[in-house]
This record gives sequence, C-alpha cells and structure tokens, in this order.
Amino acid sequence: MSAKTAGSKARRAAQAAKVVARSAHSSGTIKCYVERFDRPDGMPDLRLREKLTRRTVRVLTNDFSLQQLAPMSNLLFDCHNHGRGLVEPRSRKEYIAVAASVFTQTEEEVVAWLDSDFAVMVNIQITDIASPPASVWCYIDRYTGEDESHGLRLRQKTTGRKVEMYGATKDHLIRFLSSPAVHDVEQLLPNLYEKDGFTDYVLVSGGTAVDSYDVLRFEDGSDLTYLLGPTTDTAYRDAFRTLEDESAAAAHARTAGTHFEKGQYREAVLSARLAVETACGGSGRDVKVRLADAPQDVAEAGDALRDNRNVAVHEGETRVEQQDAQQAIRAMNTVLDYVAHHPGVPDRS
Repeated sequence: MSAKTAGSKARRAAQAAKVVARSAHSSGTIKCYVERFDRPDGMPDLRLREKLTRRTVRVLTNDFSLQQLAPMSNLLFDCHNHGRGLVEPRSRKEYIAVAASVFTQTEEEVVAWLDSDFAVMVNIQITDIASPPASVWCYIDRYTGEDESHGLRLRQKTTGRKVEMYGATKDHLIRFLSSPAVHDVEQLLPNLYEKDGFTDYVLVSGGTAVDSYDVLRFEDGSDLTYLLGPTTDTAYRDAFRTLEDESAAAAHARTAGTHFEKGQYREAVLSARLAVETACGGSGRDVKVRLADAPQDVAEAGDALRDNRNVAVHEGETRVEQQDAQQAIRAMNTVLDYVAHHPGVPDRS
C-alpha cells in the first residue's frame, strides 16, 4: 500500500470520526457493538465500542451503588452470545443504541453518563432465544402469618400477582428482601413496598415455570436474577422480547401448549383462556361481545373455555384432568382461528 493511499484512508477515517462525534454530541445516541478483550490481570471481559469509528464507549456514574452493580454486565454478555451484528463494527442493521449524556469524547473514547436519562435499546433482526426470559417489576409485600409471625414476599407491580422463586436458597432470598431494612434505607425507597408506581422496585428476570392469573413462578438456574431498582441492568431483556413478532394471544397460546406438555393442566387451561381474552380485546366481556355473531360451534367453544377456566381458578378445591386441558386447548384454537379470519377487536399486546 502506498503512502498516498494510506494517508487518504487515514483522512477518511478521521473525517468519519468527526462526523459521528458531532452526531453523538448533539443527539446523545451512540450506536455500539460488543467486543471481547483481556483485562490486565488476564481475565476475559466485554466492552462497548462505537460502530464505524470503533471508539471505546465507557459509562460512568457518581452513584456508588450502581458502581458496585457493574451496570449492563448482563446486557453485554447476552449481546455477545447473540453475535452477528452486535459484535460486528460494520453491521448497520443490528446494534446497541446507548442514549445518554456525552460527558467527554476523544478520537479513542466516548464517555457517557449514567443518570435518569440513560437508556439502552438493542436492535436485532432475529433471535435464537426460543423462549426469552421474562422481566417483571415487583414490590415487597409485608404480611402476617397464621402464627402472627411477620414475613416478606414478592408481588408483581400493578397486578399484585405472587412472584415465587428461591434463587440460590430460600434464605438467600429472604436476606435480600430484608436488606433495605437491615441497612436502614427503607425511607429512601418508599415505593419498594407499594403496588403502584415504578420509582423503586425489585426487577426479577429469568425463565418461568408457571405463568397463571395469580402466580408467576421462576425457574431456578443461571438465568434467574433479582436486583433492587432503580438499575439499568437486565432491563434490556424486554427489548429482546418486544422485537419478536408475537402477539399477546400467540404468546399465551404457546404457553398453554408448553404447560400441557409438562403435565401442568390447570396452568394450561388458564393460559388458553388468557389467549382468547387478549385476542378478543382483553376481558371476558370482550370475548362475549366478539363472539356474539359467531357460528354456534365457535360460541360454544368460547363458553366451554370460560367454564373450564372457572373450574381451574379454584385451586385446591377442584381437580383439572388431562382431558379438561385438551378440551380447553381445542376450544382456544377454534376461537383463535375464527378471530384471525374475521377481523374485529384487535389483540391488545
């Protein structure tokens, strides 16, 4: 390569860096990819680099608690596992968009500030995650047991559903839920104990074993994480989920099939009814209105599924057999097929 050609490429690269730098400085959005590297101690690690210029992107904060949580560590790990455009400097279709205040920048590095305006979006074309992890925002529920003992448990924000998981051990979870009181910071996190509002929360992410109308049970394993918010870590998982082209009705229908295959017949019935309700508008009344002019077999399927659901919700007082779940899934498929071919009230995703 001649000196003239090398100098021309260097000038073009410098010009590109200046253009991107001006764009980042004005918009505050930096498109990045993930790169693997070895730390000075020889341990492998991951970092962000800016697309096109390949400048290192660092995220700083003066919040001591966030410094200790290593913000975005899970994000970098899963993005690296995804591969493709998330690890390629030149790919324009897949990237990690960091929206933040640009603190400083040079030709080698961009430093972003982690504050209330900080946000991350993952833009991907396809995903190999067949069943993406669920992320739910929870509050800590203080309750009194039958023996007058006091306990702590998790419930989902807004819905109030019980959220069950043990993580490493049941005692570890209890210590985690007790930590705000132990460290005397409860007064700084009042919304942590309130059903409504997302100012303070526990963010739980992972694979689910049960997803019913009153309980969400997480599977134990390496995917399970629970963090005290506000924090940016693991929130990206919903970005991965929403990019999948799947409606709420389709998701509940798929979950119903999964529950049936695992022999969880009560949960299969509940998920089947949720699939029909979301496809028809969101509630049991919406189903009735939506199927008012439907053929007799479709209307009867809707009624049968409603009756199956009413039996299934009385947990402990009734028994849901395999044939009940089979009937519910057949009824669900009949209604969903009718709704798909007769547009009306849209599915509320």
